[in-house]
Amino acid sequence: MIRTRPAMFIGNLKFTGFANMLEFLLEEMLTEINLETTIEIEFLKSNTIRLNARQVDTSGLVNCIFHLDHPDMQQTHSLPVAILISLSVATEMEVHHQDEVYTLDSKQGDYILNVTPGKGHAGTLLVEFSPDPVIFRDFEADYEQTNTLLQKIACLYPGVKIISSDFRGDHCRNVFHYPQGITRLLDHAIATHPHASPFFRLDLKAVIRDYAYQVSFCYQPLWLTTSYVRSFANHYELFLGGSLIEGVQEGIIMGIRDAAAKAKTKIKISKRKLLESMVVIAAVRGKEFELTGPGKWKLDAPALKMDIKRYVFAEVARYLSLHTEDRNRVILNFAYEFE
Repeated sequence: MIRTRPAMFIGNLKFTGFANMLEFLLEEMLTEINLETTIEIEFLKSNTIRLNARQVDTSGLVNCIFHLDHPDMQQTHSLPVAILISLSVATEMEVHHQDEVYTLDSKQGDYILNVTPGKGHAGTLLVEFSPDPVIFRDFEADYEQTNTLLQKIACLYPGVKIISSDFRGDHCRNVFHYPQGITRLLDHAIATHPHASPFFRLDLKAVIRDYAYQVSFCYQPLWLTTSYVRSFANHYELFLGGSLIEGVQEGIIMGIRDAAAKAKTKIKISKRKLLESMVVIAAVRGKEFELTGPGKWKLDAPALKMDIKRYVFAEVARYLSLHTEDRNRVILNFAYEFE
């Protein structure tokens, strides 16, 4: 099924599809990260990609391998590996998990699996694959586009070091390592504005229940184009928003209203008005997200929305109570506009 209807599984058969195939694999191994987690990706001749990962979580990949015998390999538990081997002309994979080594060799979805005793390299993964030209016609992985993807992944999974190298022409090498997480995405957004003058900036991280959150935002009164809002659930960018970004927005509004009430200033504020002058980026990591809407680009998680709203409200209220100048500037914006 994956080979006969590949676009159903990866979106399209151009770079976006290739990126999704790569992201599925990366996400599976980044459920746990430590200071030594490193992923090296090499672009070789003949459109071959080599991936070498150290200190990653291999349990999910082994689980994928165990589920490959499911009919058509469509079961959710097998998809990251099933997609890779089905849409590649050839794949070689070596997974060091606990005290065993799983070696998988495949050609266009047909594979041979061997399991042997390990040699002390648990948490190591070696993968080499070539996207099938029968499926990815006239396609060669673009190095710069892939680096944009890898930079995003490094921001969404703080602490992982991703190294990319291109050996197909002049040797190029890039290193992506952002322990501070998505705050770097906010830095980049601000830097692209010709007249940036941000204030009321917060960079928040929290673990609530079973989810890890990152939220970064700032007030940017000179943002002259459309509002700048990005949100992610694991590696998925939520182009239609949903519970995460709605919770963040409502938490910010509650915090501003609380500050205005304490300052005895009447304001009128809405999500639309808030986002006219704010840059907001949010990300959440966890399992079993409910994605809805066209393209599955909207997060539907009411409990998650309530949790992040309460957390952001508390942090915004605390910040504005301690930073009088920012509090007054924010309040005056909404008071002035409607008086």
